[in-house]
Amino acid sequence: MVAFDANAERGLLGCCVLGAYDDIVTTGVDDSWFKEQIHKETWHLIGRVAEKGQVKKKTVLIAAKKDEAFIDYGGDIVDITKMVDEAPTADNWSYWLDECREYMQLRCYFQISLDIQQAATKAEDVESLADEAESRLFELRKFKNEDKGTQRQESFHRIIDLLQSAHEGTGVVGLPTGYQDWDKHLCGLRNGSLYTLASRPGMGKSTLAMNIAEALAVNANAPVAFFSLEMSEDELNQRMLGSYSNINLQQFINHNYDKEERQRLLKVIKIKIPELNAAPICIHPETDITISLLRAKARRYVKNGAKLGIVDYLQLVDGGKHGGNSVQEVGEISRGLKKMALELDVPVIALAQLNRSIEHDSNRVPRLSDLRESGSIEADSDVVMFIHCKNRRVNIDGRLLCQIVISKNRNGRQGQFDIAFNRDFSRFEDRRNNQDLIDLAEKMSKPKGDKQ
Repeated sequence: MVAFDANAERGLLGCCVLGAYDDIVTTGVDDSWFKEQIHKETWHLIGRVAEKGQVKKKTVLIAAKKDEAFIDYGGDIVDITKMVDEAPTADNWSYWLDECREYMQLRCYFQISLDIQQAATKAEDVESLADEAESRLFELRKFKNEDKGTQRQESFHRIIDLLQSAHEGTGVVGLPTGYQDWDKHLCGLRNGSLYTLASRPGMGKSTLAMNIAEALAVNANAPVAFFSLEMSEDELNQRMLGSYSNINLQQFINHNYDKEERQRLLKVIKIKIPELNAAPICIHPETDITISLLRAKARRYVKNGAKLGIVDYLQLVDGGKHGGNSVQEVGEISRGLKKMALELDVPVIALAQLNRSIEHDSNRVPRLSDLRESGSIEADSDVVMFIHCKNRRVNIDGRLLCQIVISKNRNGRQGQFDIAFNRDFSRFEDRRNNQDLIDLAEKMSKPKGDKQ
């Protein structure tokens, strides 16, 4: 077993007895910080004294004579006196704290190794075992040296910084998406949040997600990890290249441009490719991946600087062995994605499919219940959005007016905003750059005979 420092444990407890208990307990110290059982029992004794009043040497010594739990273990005043002797003054607690913390962490590492060893002897899923091990190690490495009170204070400092940034800036407190209305409604993409973007097939989920990745990586130089379970890397890169170059690549491939125009466009493409290639977007195409493996790979990307994770799409992830129960499997996936966002402290966008039932009433605005296996996705997501089209006749030159419908927003209001889907160039565009579509929609919405 990992060594420990009995003197440090006694010294820290002695400082508690002398009056530093309140300061020490706010640092996050609990009984796991002490290896020796008598030290754990003394910590509990001091805690019981604190519940009744002020902790000081006199009250702890009196309690040690009467406390049945402490006496039953075999503790007595001599033990308390030895602890006080190790700590001449209450102010010495910070000296002992670092040593106790270090040994506590070493014991945690040791315990993790034992747990992994034991789990490996009966593990049925190696990927799940690896994910659990990495997750525990990752959390331990994130262990803060500061006390809980300081962490809470720092939390308030972060909130003030966020509000100050919102006050002085544009109101975007998370990662900017590149879409003004999106950032206005949701204040950007926030760390630790799970965003579910859903629609019927062919409505552009993957395109919109790739547009956001492009905006972040190219314009803000923010690394993005894109997990594609449906399309190849070439397919996604082709879409991104068409969007970024403002070229209809399908028309190019079909020779709808003449030879001279194709030659000119090739030159444009060759200029744009190095710019896109330099953008920190990591596309991970894998048609068969478990939620455990996805989280493990995401962990590595975030360690290398990734600021956003995108999963295309949620129902294609393997949730594990659930005997064909798709509801349980999707629940495992959605919970895994939310845990991933919280653990890695980055926003995660998960694309999702809707039930086929909505196809029988395509004009209806999607509801949360339209999500395939909706219960867990709705519960785990911080934000649920749908891509919807009110009227497919509102289209000009291949541009279709759509709406982003925000049906759940844990940090704000629901709502919706217009956005243009330019399918020819594989991109969604701000409504402000498509005023002709807005005008056409307004014209079509007016009752017949209304000339105004």
